[in-house]
Amino acid sequence: MSSSSESNGFAAGLIPLMSDWCPEFSRDGLVARRHAELTPYQLLNGCIGEVQARDEGELWLLCDAQTRLLERIALAELLRGRP
Repeated sequence: MSSSSESNGFAAGLIPLMSDWCPEFSRDGLVARRHAELTPYQLLNGCIGEVQARDEGELWLLCDAQTRLLERIALAELLRGRP
């Protein structure tokens, strides 16, 4: 399978990922990048914009973990802004 065909597999939804991540094949396996930029507060508190994995299962798990972390950090950021 060519690299472009493999990328199309992601685009076609053959590999389930979170909707806010853009997956692609890399030289060392797989990489996924967030569609949205992170705030400085989110970056400071552990959110990352890119994850790397060796297979689809690992990639999905890393994306899921980062998505869950972002949800909680975003809530903390919201609470921080309240008087």
